[in-house]
Amino acid sequence: MDNPHFNSPPITRNMIGKRVPRSEDAKLLTGRGRYLNDIDVEGQLHACFVRSPAAHGRILKIDTSVASALPGVHLIWTSADIESQCAGMEAQFSADGCLPMTMPLLAKDVVRYVGEPVVLVVADSRAVAEDACDLIGLDLEDLEAVLDPRASIQGGPVANGERPDNVGIRGHASFGDVDEAFNNAAHVVSALYHPGRVAAAPMETRGCLADYDWAQDRLKLWVSAQMPHYVKLCLNLYLGFDESRCEVISPDTGGGFGQKAHVFPEEMLMPLASKHLRSPIKWVEDRRENLLAGSHAHEQFVTIEYAANADGRITGVRTHALVDGGAYHMPPQTMAVESWCTAAVTPTGVYDIPATEYVYEAAVTNKCPMGAYRGVGYMAGTLARECLMDDLGRKLNMSPFDIRRLNVVPEFPWTNPQGIVFDEGSWLETINVLEEMVDYPAFLKRQAEARKAGKYLGLGISVFVESSGESTGMLKAHGMHEIYHDTATVKMDSSGSVTVTSGLNSQGQGHETTLAQVAADVLGVSFESIVVDAGTSTKGAYGSGTVGSRAGVIASGCVNRAAYAIREKLVAVAANMLESSEDDIVLENGMASVAGAPESQVSIADVAMAIYWDESLWPVGFEPEMEFTKAWDTSRPMFSNGGHAMIVELDPATGFVNVEQVFSVEDCGVMINPTIVEGQIRGGVVQGIGLGLFEQLVYDKDGNLSTTSFLDYQTPTMDVSPPFEIRHLETPSKISASGVKGMGESGLIAAPAAVLNAVNDALAPFGSVLYELPATPEKMMRAMQGLVDLEGPEPWSKLWERAGVEPRESGSMETA
Repeated sequence: MDNPHFNSPPITRNMIGKRVPRSEDAKLLTGRGRYLNDIDVEGQLHACFVRSPAAHGRILKIDTSVASALPGVHLIWTSADIESQCAGMEAQFSADGCLPMTMPLLAKDVVRYVGEPVVLVVADSRAVAEDACDLIGLDLEDLEAVLDPRASIQGGPVANGERPDNVGIRGHASFGDVDEAFNNAAHVVSALYHPGRVAAAPMETRGCLADYDWAQDRLKLWVSAQMPHYVKLCLNLYLGFDESRCEVISPDTGGGFGQKAHVFPEEMLMPLASKHLRSPIKWVEDRRENLLAGSHAHEQFVTIEYAANADGRITGVRTHALVDGGAYHMPPQTMAVESWCTAAVTPTGVYDIPATEYVYEAAVTNKCPMGAYRGVGYMAGTLARECLMDDLGRKLNMSPFDIRRLNVVPEFPWTNPQGIVFDEGSWLETINVLEEMVDYPAFLKRQAEARKAGKYLGLGISVFVESSGESTGMLKAHGMHEIYHDTATVKMDSSGSVTVTSGLNSQGQGHETTLAQVAADVLGVSFESIVVDAGTSTKGAYGSGTVGSRAGVIASGCVNRAAYAIREKLVAVAANMLESSEDDIVLENGMASVAGAPESQVSIADVAMAIYWDESLWPVGFEPEMEFTKAWDTSRPMFSNGGHAMIVELDPATGFVNVEQVFSVEDCGVMINPTIVEGQIRGGVVQGIGLGLFEQLVYDKDGNLSTTSFLDYQTPTMDVSPPFEIRHLETPSKISASGVKGMGESGLIAAPAAVLNAVNDALAPFGSVLYELPATPEKMMRAMQGLVDLEGPEPWSKLWERAGVEPRESGSMETA
């Protein structure tokens, strides 16, 4: 990535940094957006699925005879009907120890989780398709359901025969002398944290509409997705469709949060069925299907241990991350998306810890597969690091601010034990600003007075560092082999208006606004003259997906490079028109002028007109190209940072926890649009409050999901959204042209740790510490009674042995 072709030209900030109202809001707020379910094609049919009612069972018989005779039914498929066309979707990640697994499009021989698609029905309407599903006989022989990841990872009953040891991924590494750190430690603290199983629960559920034109052998697929180009690639890899004959469109998307950064069996089945029937076919799931089979997230068992000297300086950290991966790898990220990220990506967080050792594992179980969800991996890792930091502070009688100040990285650049360089950051300043915002002495006084009155206030803080703008450079730094590929196309018309096409589509983040701000500054034209288009796979630009806080960094970098190529054309012709040197041409406010002589100017629209239609004004050898597609990727990892503090009140009579106030500090470098940044912070933090206090997917002892509607699965609503105070720090990135860093995941990365720390501060008078999320009223009542539901961590020797690791005298680890 040090290739000069990826150099990103500097940007003069004008529109960048301004609170420009979002361009897309007019249509979205007035109901004029076009979501997947708003799109209809003449003659379309509708699909529905028979889904497994059992967590684990052998398929003995599928009787479709009655359903096939139902008027309006056009097609009924089982795995036998499609096996020759697609054996399934194989997924593997290049993280050490990630083992390949194949997810069938329809269950073959065995069902492996409740909700797994078994039979596809296509009919005239969704209602008829659902009626037909009810008429299909599905006979299953019960097999033992594997539901506990801590038991599954140790062997025993097999959840998926493709992985007979129930291991989806297992890896380990050590950096620095960990043994010395723990052997010489004055203090050792350890804990096991268990963030619960949750759903991304986007407002718009999954869906797609496939329209195969047999006369031209072309496929058009509308899909609610964060990665339309990846979906298109999968149409070729798994189904054999020629990419040049496919168009994948992601229309207005009602939220994704990582769930729609996958390709699902249902999305591959619609094109096959459309081609078979020569008719358009639509599938849109209901909320029950989304909660059953739309990918789950975040559940891990994270064991962490700090070694500290007598003063409280941490000298070593051990982390073991075990994720409940479900029945299959979810392509493309696989089960590695949680446990590997938790353990291997910035395992020391913002702290200057010289030695680290980690093990990551994913257990195969008979549950819905684990997928990406905002803050994936980082959330559980931050939860463990930040909450154990509070434990250490309590042990040493230090405030949560002081213990962090003592251990935070003091200056930059800094290289962590893995050898990854952090160029810049405001880590210490974040802690100091949070303490100032909270007014810690005043809070302690109020907390003491409240306790006398029988009210229990708690303060929790959490600071974080986020690998932002996920890139090839970041993956290479961690020894990975995957490549990101992203481009943008910028075109200026003869009238001076501009069209920007990005490969990264939006799910509500405001790309139309922010990318137009970047293009406006590069080209010197007005914000209003720019139109941004994204979400289609046929307009030149390519994208590896709107994931990992990438859009603000990667998409803007691509737009910058493509727009700069047009800028050079404008400067060259403007210099001829104004009889000036190209070095003296300034493009700003819609005008090309001569530096130091503002009266010598011409409109950029007139320059564009000359490039298109007046050859006499061209320099010698000039090529009048006004449309460019450019790629950009970061040369190495870049990192955002920040922190959250929360004040909560615990009601001792009911166990309910109310979040009274949120204080957030964000450093994402240069902000393209502060209003959008603040919206992302608020949304992510509120999601974190939901995850911390009440969201949880619950399976019963037989593997049935009990939380299949919003009556049972509690998501945060405006009535639990607390007042916010937000402060911005600005440490510009040395990598991106405008100094921008990513920040879309930051709220959910750190908010759950702040919630749990605040809850434990409120519980302090009861002598209890909670290590499990969500902190429901039931758990809080038990904690106040001194009862703990979560078992303690396994011994490190046992974890090492299971992972095939032997400690050496140097503290490093090797394969046994």
